[in-house]
Amino acid sequence: MKRKRTIAALLTGMMLLLLTAGCGDRQEDSGSGAAESGQAVGQAAHVKAVDSFVLAYNENDGLNPYACTSPENELLVQLCFERLFVLDKSFQPQKVLCSSLEQTDSREYTLTVRSGVKFHSGQQLTPEDVVFSLNNARLREDSTYQKQLACISSVKYSGDEVHIRLYRENTNLAALLDVPIMRKGTDEDTCPDGTGPYQLAASEGVSTLIPFEQWSGGRIGFCKAITLKPVSDSAGAANLLGSGELSLLMRTDAESAPVQGAKYNVGVPGTRMHYLGINCDLEPYDSADVRAGLAYLLNRKSIVQSCFAGRADAAGLPMIPVPQGVEQPDNNREKGLELLRDADIFDRNEDGYLDIRGGRPFEIEIIYNEKYSTKGAVLQQCAKSLDEAGIKTTVTPLSFEDCQSRLRREAFQLYYGEYEMTADFDLSSLISTNGERNFSGYYDKDMETAIRALASCRPEEREKAQTEYLSTFVEQMPIIPLAFERTTIASAEKLPDQFDPWPDHIFHGIETGSAS
Repeated sequence: MKRKRTIAALLTGMMLLLLTAGCGDRQEDSGSGAAESGQAVGQAAHVKAVDSFVLAYNENDGLNPYACTSPENELLVQLCFERLFVLDKSFQPQKVLCSSLEQTDSREYTLTVRSGVKFHSGQQLTPEDVVFSLNNARLREDSTYQKQLACISSVKYSGDEVHIRLYRENTNLAALLDVPIMRKGTDEDTCPDGTGPYQLAASEGVSTLIPFEQWSGGRIGFCKAITLKPVSDSAGAANLLGSGELSLLMRTDAESAPVQGAKYNVGVPGTRMHYLGINCDLEPYDSADVRAGLAYLLNRKSIVQSCFAGRADAAGLPMIPVPQGVEQPDNNREKGLELLRDADIFDRNEDGYLDIRGGRPFEIEIIYNEKYSTKGAVLQQCAKSLDEAGIKTTVTPLSFEDCQSRLRREAFQLYYGEYEMTADFDLSSLISTNGERNFSGYYDKDMETAIRALASCRPEEREKAQTEYLSTFVEQMPIIPLAFERTTIASAEKLPDQFDPWPDHIFHGIETGSAS
């Protein structure tokens, strides 16, 4: 999924202008399960124009919304482009450039484009532009949206409608359509033609973002020009923030060091899941009770506090938020040991350590990529919890190549994994029969049925299907979720109280300029 990442009066002014670009009051639409986007209709009295504001521009990346990967340029993309949908804090899709999305068959959808929207070039947004954009996003070799849109088999338009056909059922398609839209034929431009509240301009060798006067969200009265400060990498951007030369910075990697000089940080929920993978073909991990028992022995809250410094949310299940009434595996040693005893694993000789049938000690090895120090710290915490429960645990750092070799050969017990989930929280890649990251060939009929039911349920049935899916997951525990990473927004000065960033829309939460 894509995400973006400072004094005082400038920052407040920027946020007061931008944070609800394209998003206002919303109403539920029973046709697509997504909420309706409104427009900015008034300017808050405390919005003040500022003379300058500075963001970083990564010279080694571009502003193509599908190919750029630096957090600096991803933030700029959010200002220059709008999406069909944006995801709120609960990862529910909210309409922006989409007017409606209707399911016409089990694997077919019809999308209508919002009318009256113009590109920076002055051209009207058309269904042809949407088809061009979606096909670029899903088929372009360097697109970061390929995995997210892999369920789409074709995108075509007819008249004012866009027709989307899927390879497999997915009634939560709207959550996958958080895709920036560009004008057809501009994909090779320095900055493709977008519809966002700001557009790229250059004068005397200085690049800036200037307000788009014909933006459909209203008139922008914040700043005449946002200066772009060239950087070569994210470390350079962090140094500029620390020295007060930048106004705002986004960090998407929990491995990166905290930004020095950032007095204020805001965390935004994300879908990158950290988990323990399990060789479910290997005794005793072929027992669901054993896998579930291990899940209950880990202290995720302690892991998040000590290893991620707050840049992650503890997670016992592979979905956020978790529906009410679903129990998440939490730090409960008594329950964990009870589940292990149900699998005939307990301290047989009273030496303080658990034994498997035949008197063999229950010993665990967890492998991980030694490149990542955070993973090593997390696993030391896991090993401590397991050791205290009577399980001798070894943490083995390996090179990336050696890790991959052992996974391919199924020569492992447990491994530390990260997985960037899509907003429909589809876990097929990790636990379905043919999943490309299902390294042990795990299969369970009930789990497969629950996955299919979640993908095919009607919008009004989704919470019930999620509950049944997660309940099955708790019983099976094919992997052990640990945490979901958070995107960090760093600033040198205090962020305004209204600042309420969304995963796809960092500038959400504050009134924009007045309506045209």
